Amino acid sequence: MAGRLVLVSDVDLPAAVRQACADLAAALANQAGMPVTVAAVPVSRLDALEDSLRRDAEAQRREYAPTARLDPAAPMTSAPFLWRPDGRPDWGGMWTTFCELALYGGPPQRGPESPLRAATRAAAGSDGEMLAEMRRGIWETTGLYAETAEPGWLAVTCDSPTMAAWMCAAIILENVGARVDDDRLLLPAGPDYRLKDEVKSIITVIAKTHHYWQAHVADTGRVARDADRG
Repeated sequence: MAGRLVLVSDVDLPAAVRQACADLAAALANQAGMPVTVAAVPVSRLDALEDSLRRDAEAQRREYAPTARLDPAAPMTSAPFLWRPDGRPDWGGMWTTFCELALYGGPPQRGPESPLRAATRAAAGSDGEMLAEMRRGIWETTGLYAETAEPGWLAVTCDSPTMAAWMCAAIILENVGARVDDDRLLLPAGPDYRLKDEVKSIITVIAKTHHYWQAHVADTGRVARDADRG
């Protein structure tokens, strides 16, 4: 088939690396506009395939080495802040790619010295304008509906309890507080949140984890549905 794309990996690679391969294949399929086959095979077959490619004069082969890793505890760099013609943030246009999740060894959204936690009940009482902006940003980047919950929290309705639980666990590793209530993901919404700091962090982290959840579902959607039925 013309334009066929195949990603082959060692079957004995760690689960996190194999998941990264699946995430890469999903992103590549979307960008290239064609299916990507992912295969995990014994290393002996990989060795034979590599030897065959080296001996094939018509094959074009290139290897990519990993770039130097940064401090895993260091927060991710901030994406440029974009504005729409009407003066509101262009949440949907701020990200075209995403850093690796902290769950898979990438930089967390917030540094350990500046985690994002929900306000205490005594200090609760969020800015209505900022809450509306968070809800709009979440909708623009994920298509998920968000609403105010108990004081200090914003509730995002997910497709299933499994999705809410997975995203919650991934977000906590980004140094952002999160909780689960059945199929709702609860995110902090403090009274003093600023547009270019805490509000952007919340929208970024849910956009980032939702992006990876979509890729995760592409490979294990049946397992997730079965878990919900159980």
